[in-house]
Amino acid sequence: MVGKHRRLRPVQRAWLVFLGLSTGIIFLAGKIYSLEKSNESMLVKEEAYNLKNLLSNVLANSVSSTNLLAFLVEKDMIESDFDTLCNKILNQNPNLDALQLVEGETIIRTFPLIGNEAVIGYNIFSDKDHRRAAEKAIARKKLYFEGPFELYQGGMAMVGRLPIFKSGIFWGFSAVIIRMESLRQALGIDTSGRSENYVYQLAKTDGNGAYTLFNFNEDPEFDKGIVARVFIEEGDWMLFVKLLHPNYLRNSLLFLISGLLFSGMVAYFVYQKTIEPIRLKRQVAEKTRALALANQDLQKKAHDLYLSNQELEQFAYVASHDLQEPLRMISSFVTLLGRKYGSVLDEKGLKYIDFAVDGAKRMRQIILDLLAYSRVGRSTDEVSPVQLSLIMKEIEHLLRKQIREKRAVIQYHDLPEFKLDKPLLLHLFQNLIENALKYNRSNETPIIHINVDSLEKEWLVAVRDNGIGIEEEYHDKIFLIFNRLHDNGTYEGTGIGLAIVKKTVEYFGGRIWLESEVGVGTTFYFTLPK
Repeated sequence: MVGKHRRLRPVQRAWLVFLGLSTGIIFLAGKIYSLEKSNESMLVKEEAYNLKNLLSNVLANSVSSTNLLAFLVEKDMIESDFDTLCNKILNQNPNLDALQLVEGETIIRTFPLIGNEAVIGYNIFSDKDHRRAAEKAIARKKLYFEGPFELYQGGMAMVGRLPIFKSGIFWGFSAVIIRMESLRQALGIDTSGRSENYVYQLAKTDGNGAYTLFNFNEDPEFDKGIVARVFIEEGDWMLFVKLLHPNYLRNSLLFLISGLLFSGMVAYFVYQKTIEPIRLKRQVAEKTRALALANQDLQKKAHDLYLSNQELEQFAYVASHDLQEPLRMISSFVTLLGRKYGSVLDEKGLKYIDFAVDGAKRMRQIILDLLAYSRVGRSTDEVSPVQLSLIMKEIEHLLRKQIREKRAVIQYHDLPEFKLDKPLLLHLFQNLIENALKYNRSNETPIIHINVDSLEKEWLVAVRDNGIGIEEEYHDKIFLIFNRLHDNGTYEGTGIGLAIVKKTVEYFGGRIWLESEVGVGTTFYFTLPK
């Protein structure tokens, strides 16, 4: 019974290590999921508002055109010049297809007349939907769009009507017609209603949650997934923009799967190294009967193994309570095994030990960087004026070993005073300078230049180096979390440093960008408030 209990101990230790690491991995995967989903939602919202701006430009042209017609009607100046004036308006506004005058309830003039003859004399109040839209325009006393609907003269279009009042008495409407083909062209949407990354849909709302679709596309789930909704008051429309290929779930799953595999490998390694002393103890017991002369030496080994076993028990217990401590313990313990039993392990076994130690150190650094990333913006320290020159002196002291080893030169002068969070400001410049020191050209002395220019309402900071440079296609990607351009064997890192830099700059209310030439160097520009 006792022997059976001892055989279970390595399994228990391995499970504790696996569960401790897996808990941390799952937590980080959840954070990545939330962050990636939030980033993609922001991209969709930005696309939706860009599209709304395009539509607003079309509507603005409609407003100016109908206002001009209404003014001329109010001044009795329209009769003789209607066709000429409308021709000029349509030439200047190619997204508009036709203009109309409605006296009372009846259409009396339209331009162009060709193709629209059928609407002359048409009573717009004879249709309940037209009546409802016209009455809404009168009530609002401004341009209001109806549609899309099938025109009396044929074709699908939106009709915007502006009520005209003469001496305070309702006279009729000046109206503009925008056909669906013209609207698609103005918005840059083809007949599929899709682009490389987005699905678009525009719908008429009735105020009760029901939609009348514009049939921009045939996706029945246009309002499901990562979708941005923008309301357009001029026609009671709802604009939908949906992300076509979301990646937030895939990215978080890749991290989760990779992390769980790593946890499993570490747990298996711990199991193998924990069960080994038990096997050795059994072998010692069997050989003791035949090798009496070696009994004392075998007892000493058994005692050493017992102490090692106790250390492993303590390690496994701590692994289940804290994520960083297990990583430190794993690194220390595996290093200890390598020193004690390196003579009995082959080259592959020693390489496994190096892999485990390096993996634990990298995972711990990722956790520390993620903590630093999450803490940006949470500082409760009182903000006071800080001299950037003093910050630079402190950074030079912190990085003195790297600067000395690479014979780097850091240049700056006449640096201003900022009223910002000092620890965040220090971390911001330290990250950029560490980056410049890390990605230098092997045959060049690293030269890092910091310059600050005063603009009207902000400071423009430039951090320039003569390093390896960054290809243009990666200028935006390097600021994304976990995005690395080089493998760990070439340049060490976690892929979080520049994400911290970007988040810090944006927390301060600034923006960041870069200019770079491969083989020449990189300049990071960012703004800070005055």
